[in-house]
Amino acid sequence: MLVSSNFNRVFVVKLTFIILIGLIVFTSCTKSQEETEWIFVEGGTFEQGKNQILISPKGDTIKGFTSPHRMVELDDFYISKYEITVKQFKEFCKNTARKMPNAPIESANGIKVNYKWIDENPMLATWDEANDFAKWAGGRLPTEAEWEYAAKGGKQTKGFKYSGSNNPIEVGWVKENSNSTFHKVGLLKPNELGIYDMTGNVGEWVFDWYNPEKDSLVNNKNPQGPAEGEGNYKISKGVSWFYETQNTNGEPLEYGIHMPEVRYQSPKNTRNDGFGFRIAKSN
Repeated sequence: MLVSSNFNRVFVVKLTFIILIGLIVFTSCTKSQEETEWIFVEGGTFEQGKNQILISPKGDTIKGFTSPHRMVELDDFYISKYEITVKQFKEFCKNTARKMPNAPIESANGIKVNYKWIDENPMLATWDEANDFAKWAGGRLPTEAEWEYAAKGGKQTKGFKYSGSNNPIEVGWVKENSNSTFHKVGLLKPNELGIYDMTGNVGEWVFDWYNPEKDSLVNNKNPQGPAEGEGNYKISKGVSWFYETQNTNGEPLEYGIHMPEVRYQSPKNTRNDGFGFRIAKSN
């Protein structure tokens, strides 16, 4: 009986040790998942792509530069409060034995730069990197419809032209206030849902392929975009710090390029200081 009792105690101690080690490893591997701050977005129906004609800074008309105009129904989902940061992406690389990519050496306006990775800055990622991070973090990239709905404030919307304000400079880093670069996340005002930087700073990759000829074939309930792209082009939203919000006379644009309806299409391997991302997950 004594031998059996001692054996049981030793077994329990070893089992407890194994469980503790497992918890430590699990906690380490999910650190960035825990650091992601999520905003709940109650689903609903909204008018996507409301403004189909945009006026460029030069005054000429740009057509077809927005999401398709339609009524869309979305289920509840979550979206990250901030753009994913360099620090979070470093954790992803560390925990997946992945090499941290080199920082861009060219800015969105073609000027040669030598960026350094700074933890609090948005991660400048390709679409594939963003998608891989999202899966690792227990989520996914938001669809274009989800992104636009969240940017407009969901059911809490106040009908602002930009994400959280009619004045883009209050809520986003744009040409007029950015000093020609992106900034650390979360420094300006959030929108109605408490989400930051959905206007300017860096454009944000979404899940959808860019293929406007196939937009009409996409389901209006929880749309995920066309099944295939035009080349290898993916959509980004929010546009970056690079673009103006005023015309050449210094007057606010009636329809600015930073509105949530606007879509920007780029090859999915693009990396410069105009592209970042945030992540989403289903409820």
